[in-house]
Amino acid sequence: MNVKINILNVKDGDAIIVELVKSGQSLVMVIDGGEPAYYKKKMKPVLEVVLKAHGKKAPDIVVCTHCDSDHIGGLIPLLIDYGADVGEVWVHKIPAALKEYITQAQLLLGNAGLKHTQSWDNRRLSLLLESYPADRQVLAEQKIGLLLESLPQLQQLMDVIPPQKLVEAFTNARPLAAWPEVSILGPTRAYFNTLFPPNKSFESFIAEEVPAGLFLTEQESFLRKQAKLAGIKPCDRLKTQEEAKLTNTNKASIIIAIDAQEGRYLFTGDAGIDSLKNISDWQNALKDLYFLKVPHHASNNNLSKELCEVMQPVYAFSSGDTYQDDEVLDCLKSKARNKQTRTTKTDGNLTFDSAAPGK
Repeated sequence: MNVKINILNVKDGDAIIVELVKSGQSLVMVIDGGEPAYYKKKMKPVLEVVLKAHGKKAPDIVVCTHCDSDHIGGLIPLLIDYGADVGEVWVHKIPAALKEYITQAQLLLGNAGLKHTQSWDNRRLSLLLESYPADRQVLAEQKIGLLLESLPQLQQLMDVIPPQKLVEAFTNARPLAAWPEVSILGPTRAYFNTLFPPNKSFESFIAEEVPAGLFLTEQESFLRKQAKLAGIKPCDRLKTQEEAKLTNTNKASIIIAIDAQEGRYLFTGDAGIDSLKNISDWQNALKDLYFLKVPHHASNNNLSKELCEVMQPVYAFSSGDTYQDDEVLDCLKSKARNKQTRTTKTDGNLTFDSAAPGK
């Protein structure tokens, strides 16, 4: 089986096109679509070339790994263009808690699409904003604004998916009889349900999705630079499972494996340490990967030294930019098995072809 992967440069987001070919048949899979603005200028031109090469009208599979705007935004226009001919859409149905949050986000944003806290009705989240460190409140406001925008996008996405083509993507689902090489490793339905429990207030949800620990303080930034200057090895600079800060939305990411003769390919969305270690028999399921799509744009909240030791991917590709933490890529690169580690931040669009992996 030949595996070709196109990771498009959509900054801190994911837009991936995977092509599988075996015995005269092919499978085209789109995994996430980046922000909406990237669809026409990045995703669609490449997708049209890929579809033409395989004689297809639309992707066989479209995957929405989770509901952050930098992953699902571009899938909305994609499904408007190709939905009638798409084979399946892998996504999680909206849990009851998120439906309530979507409604509240729409009310806060209002008909004008307001983004900033000074415009939110009745300043409902003003106390929450004040709980962040003073020098991080502007950034927190921006992050909360993006979260409020992404929630309605989830509903928009669900509205353009033909119901008969929606596949709930949980562990061990193998919806492709002709392609047993493709499997879903996570999340389990039980783990997913723990991430979005009922009866949690909207403000609590926002606080968890935009945790204060997400923003580096000046002291933390200084200590990171000092650790690098002191010669501490990249893997030793990664966070532990206890130290990592990650939102439940990211933890819910769909994790996909593709097993080929050369080894396992892993696509992670923004899955974190908890998510990956929630995979059944994770030490063996993630051991000695052939190809890794580095999770969450190479944030050091998503991979620990322990996981890197287990995974040791031969090839590690990342879609990252502002929030990329170089120690993550440097740690993966330091492993003896690694032949190539690349990132869209420096290399632009990335292409991997199992027929010529080193190019």
